[in-house]
Amino acid sequence: MTAPPLDESRQLGPVCVRARSIDTASREILGAIRTRSPLCVAFANTHLLYYAVRDPRLAESLRSFYIVNDGIGVDLLARLICGHGFEENLNGTDFTPRLLAQLPAGTRVFLVGARTDVTQRAAVEITRRWPHLTVCGWRDGFGGREQALDDLAKFAPDVVLAAMGNPRQERWIVCAAAAAPKAVFIGVGAWFDFLVGAAPRAPLMWRRLRLEWAFRLAREPRRMWRRYTIEVLVVLVALLSASLRRAP
Repeated sequence: MTAPPLDESRQLGPVCVRARSIDTASREILGAIRTRSPLCVAFANTHLLYYAVRDPRLAESLRSFYIVNDGIGVDLLARLICGHGFEENLNGTDFTPRLLAQLPAGTRVFLVGARTDVTQRAAVEITRRWPHLTVCGWRDGFGGREQALDDLAKFAPDVVLAAMGNPRQERWIVCAAAAAPKAVFIGVGAWFDFLVGAAPRAPLMWRRLRLEWAFRLAREPRRMWRRYTIEVLVVLVALLSASLRRAP
């Protein structure tokens, strides 16, 4: 599976993140969907970078993905390492509904991820909000992941939304892409939970100030503290080390 050619991008360690506006990214992904061209889409935050730095197999897999930036952490790292940040923040939670609204009528969408009740409700909600789309199937992100592979071959969806959190969803996408070779796969993280209200999203003012990470940390400190401290430091050290090795 080959991603479209790179234009301007930011090389953050082993991960190449495209510098795209929301409109440009939407247009390019929609183009792949309309022409039934295979594509895997990932939203790179510092958590994904952390696993890519530590796992060479994951890093190699991500080379074929269409990767855009997600979060202030990646933007700051790009400014520090590459000298340039990103024009806009393309987090999957905001980008995905915008993309769904632009899909051609009759586009077949398959959902996989989250808990069974959440994914089922997400399928109903997507049908309600975007009636021009066809939800052709869904599976939860636990026991249903393996069953989803058979479903993909059977239903041949145009778009597959994988909501397992990274890097689990990216690893699954690599395995699942062969079952639906003409589909566009998109890793959407916790979007199903946000869509149906199973998890609260940061208030709009927090998001405008780019403090959504702080809201999540405040809500789930025991789960999130490592992600926003140790993992960020590991990534920073790895990127600086790689930058120094490349220096003449």
